[in-house]
Amino acid sequence: SVKTQALQSESAVIEITRDMKRLDYAKRHLQRTITALKRLHMLLHAAEQLRMAATIDPDNCPIPNYRAASQLIDATRLLLGHFDGYMNSVPKMRQVRDAIGMLNSQLREGAVNLFHEVGFQQAEEEEEETAPMVVGALSDACLVIDALGEKSKQDFVREFISDHLEEYESLYSPFPAKKKGSNSGSNDKKKGGSNKNKSDAPGSPPKSFKKSSTASMASSQSGDDVTSNEKAASSSTNTNSPSSSLDQVEQRFAWYRSKLRSLQLKFTNVFPLHWNLYYHLTVSFLERTARHLKFILKKHSATVRIAPFNPNTKEGGGGDSTMATPSMVMSASAVTQAASKFGMSVNSTHGDGGGAMSAAADGLSDGEKAVTALLKALQKTILFEKEMSAWLSRDFGTQFVDPSEVVANDAKKKRGDENDNEEGGGEEALEFDDQGRAVAAGSAEGIRIKYERRKRTGGGAGSNRQGGSGGGPVPQLMGIASVTFDNYMSPYVALEERTMDEQLHAALADNTVDNRGAQPVFVSSTNLFIYMKNSITRCTALTKEKTFFLLQRSFQKKLQSYAKVLDKKLPQPQTQIAAKMASLVDSTQTTNTVYRIPPGQEVTVCYVIDTCEYCADTVEALEDLIRDKIGSKYQDKIDMTEEQDAFQDVTAKCIRVLVSGLEQRLDAPLKELSRTNWSSFDMVGEESSYVRTIQLTIHPFVTEVRQLIPSSYFRSFCDKFALAFASTYYRTLTGLKRISEAGTQQLLLDVTTIKSLLLKLPVLEA
Repeated sequence: SVKTQALQSESAVIEITRDMKRLDYAKRHLQRTITALKRLHMLLHAAEQLRMAATIDPDNCPIPNYRAASQLIDATRLLLGHFDGYMNSVPKMRQVRDAIGMLNSQLREGAVNLFHEVGFQQAEEEEEETAPMVVGALSDACLVIDALGEKSKQDFVREFISDHLEEYESLYSPFPAKKKGSNSGSNDKKKGGSNKNKSDAPGSPPKSFKKSSTASMASSQSGDDVTSNEKAASSSTNTNSPSSSLDQVEQRFAWYRSKLRSLQLKFTNVFPLHWNLYYHLTVSFLERTARHLKFILKKHSATVRIAPFNPNTKEGGGGDSTMATPSMVMSASAVTQAASKFGMSVNSTHGDGGGAMSAAADGLSDGEKAVTALLKALQKTILFEKEMSAWLSRDFGTQFVDPSEVVANDAKKKRGDENDNEEGGGEEALEFDDQGRAVAAGSAEGIRIKYERRKRTGGGAGSNRQGGSGGGPVPQLMGIASVTFDNYMSPYVALEERTMDEQLHAALADNTVDNRGAQPVFVSSTNLFIYMKNSITRCTALTKEKTFFLLQRSFQKKLQSYAKVLDKKLPQPQTQIAAKMASLVDSTQTTNTVYRIPPGQEVTVCYVIDTCEYCADTVEALEDLIRDKIGSKYQDKIDMTEEQDAFQDVTAKCIRVLVSGLEQRLDAPLKELSRTNWSSFDMVGEESSYVRTIQLTIHPFVTEVRQLIPSSYFRSFCDKFALAFASTYYRTLTGLKRISEAGTQQLLLDVTTIKSLLLKLPVLEA
């Protein structure tokens, strides 16, 4: 059958191709064997070359050939990857792998020791520039660290930063002194419990440059020196030392600038730019500073108290009696002085704001100096963060992540707007000298600083820049240390709030009017908003987060208080009993609140309306300004509609006061209407005398109000008054007893005249 024939054919084909398959398998295995032998030969050759590169000849070659070794490390790693399957079954391969691992560890340890010898040499040699040959060896050593992998690089950078900032911790740490082994143990726990085992394994990197096994360094360090250093570190960590106070925060930054100058002299053009080592060093310094400042600020905030404004004491302050207590009280006179001085120093393009702040602090009490020191420390911290950001961007091409600002800067470049001095756009136009003072880049001093720096660095930002940092954008430095102040700025907010309280207290008795605008308003309102705007400028120069939000809350409270101040400028309402006694009969009075406006006082009521209108409009603009400047997480929490409603409520009350006040002035003619004997009239003449009195009372009042308040409010006043007076006039007419026919016709004439007067109220002219 066909099936049988097919099976026979298949068997014949398999028999024919059996030998061919056997030859194919042999060829494939032979090729793999030859390839493996070639790779093994290359691996052994590379390992031998790596051993030779790592060999040190004290006479001819005291430093390993790190450049060649870096290339061989990459080669051996790739070649070893092909033999991973033989490690368990071939002991010789494990020996080769371990030998290469030992060479890698030896090279890394030698590189670490080399950096240690250069970085921690004797104090008298610190300001000397490193020899070019050593600089080249250091650069090649970085290639070895890079070739060993990303983890090796990260460990190296972390150890380098930790050792070079150890002196900073010993000099400026405000924490109580601890035993030597306590910090290292806690750090190991943070990094992971496996660090101890890794450090004991062969070929593992040393934990510290200072603890590496270098004979020259070990011989120069004696037990007495260690003991003396520990004592010095312990004494320097005393929380009462000057370096652990806010007044001395500039000393921290001066120390770091000195450290940077020393490192740049020793390691000129050594570190690859994609490492961003100086950026990570600065970040670590700022993070340590933030921890120190947090500890200091906790103590500082516990000793500073701003006494609430007391109008019964001189200058609104707490008086000298409060100075006898441990609390520190900021007097009212110091509020404006310290805040204005601080604002000037922040907005200045020069870095000598500290001198101005110190001058402002002269003659102040202990509490005033404490708050001034808080503001000065925050100012110096922010300026230092800006200085370091500008330095990294200028000298190393570091790119910072800030999408919103990148978009804004790109838009400015497209427009060619080089004169835009809005906040956040002028930081690149600064130069910083060796002391950290900021000067305008375009000034003569700024140009001199720039060319001196270029001369020191050989005409540029380093020969190994290669067009940029190469590491990609990194997070901003701004806020790493300065954000620590945000939770401890309540004295500053209280200081601003107290000054506004003083203004509100003065506004009660101040009826000065500013007539320069479209409508006359009280000067106190414009002064309050000007102060708030200046306060926003001062605060946003410090922070745009929690402190600014708390300041905005203070603005809300003070605006509510100012609405109450304006309300107190209105005439006080009369009691119902007084209102009834002032009326001829009870039926002529409504149950609404009654206001009597003294002659000329209606002008003040109109000024209150104008001021409330101005405040309501300005509050809306203030809300938009705050929302634009505050941090994104607080933008949705900005809502000042209640403050606008407060001023609008006062405006509505003012309209009621004007209506009621004008009604009360018409009591006399309405009483005359009620006392007239209308039954004795036998003829009709002109309008009655009470009508002429009503006209003479209404006309000047309405025309004056029309000139002083906005048209929309004037129309509302006219409508409300016409309705109220018409009701009162109607009740008075219906209360009349006996009226003759001629009297009725006379009253009809009077009603027509009054109706015409009420209809013409919106168009009455003086």
